[in-house]
Amino acid sequence: MGLSNFQRTSYRLLGGFAAKHLDNTDLEEALREARIPVRSEAYQATALASAIVTFLATLLLSAFVGLVLLPAAGIPATQPIALVALVFTPVLLSGAVYGILLTSPKSKANKRESDIDEHLPYGLNYIAAMASAGVPIHTIFQSLAAQPIYGELANEAQAIAKDMHLGIDSVRALERASRRTPSDRFAEVMQGAITTVTSGGDMQSYFSSKAERYAFENRQEQKQFVEVMGLMSETYVTAVVAGPLFLIVMMAIMSMLGGGEPTTLRLIVYLVLPVANAAFAYGLAEMTPEV
Repeated sequence: MGLSNFQRTSYRLLGGFAAKHLDNTDLEEALREARIPVRSEAYQATALASAIVTFLATLLLSAFVGLVLLPAAGIPATQPIALVALVFTPVLLSGAVYGILLTSPKSKANKRESDIDEHLPYGLNYIAAMASAGVPIHTIFQSLAAQPIYGELANEAQAIAKDMHLGIDSVRALERASRRTPSDRFAEVMQGAITTVTSGGDMQSYFSSKAERYAFENRQEQKQFVEVMGLMSETYVTAVVAGPLFLIVMMAIMSMLGGGEPTTLRLIVYLVLPVANAAFAYGLAEMTPEV
């Protein structure tokens, strides 16, 4: 996949700065594991250019708001709150864009790792079954790559089969796969497969034992996840349902008796509760494994 016009322009203008003054080691590894076919210097330059464009666009928008919209609404732009918002909004937004772009490859690599680990026991059983039938290792990975049910594991197998098709020997192809994969489990399997191939060991027994081990580990992780979900549900009921409900009832009674502050009640209902529910929903979505 070639670079877009924006990426090429960014690399031409900022690529030298990114290569000389910024550490791209971790980014290069994340790009490789995420299968993003862009050099780290080019990606870093694109992130910088995106942040600069965001800063300039937001700065112009802030100037328009401060010089036109606020005076038209009767709000002086020299008020402390308005001034701080107009000055810091471009900085915060451009920094957020830069940070999101830099962390995106690692986030994608982590998702690939989870997907590979999830499908690994079943993929290893598939490999073991074909190895027991005497199928050559190149054909095994080629066949696994043609099975989309195995998700990202099929993509890893496709890369191995492609290397072998280009003339790279099986040991070297497995070694390359162990280096570029984001999954530590898959890398361990590939290293063990290299040892088994070079020593003339039984491939079927090796892959079967690995499949049983990782299937057991997956069951343990699922059990721990259920326990954590139980703890989170208890915390949610206490902190987000029962606690705020008690406060709302108490403050409503105090407000009717003339001793409460309705502003605090509105703050709890319209700000605290939505934020707390959104935080729990986000945490649950992040913790829940894909099935």
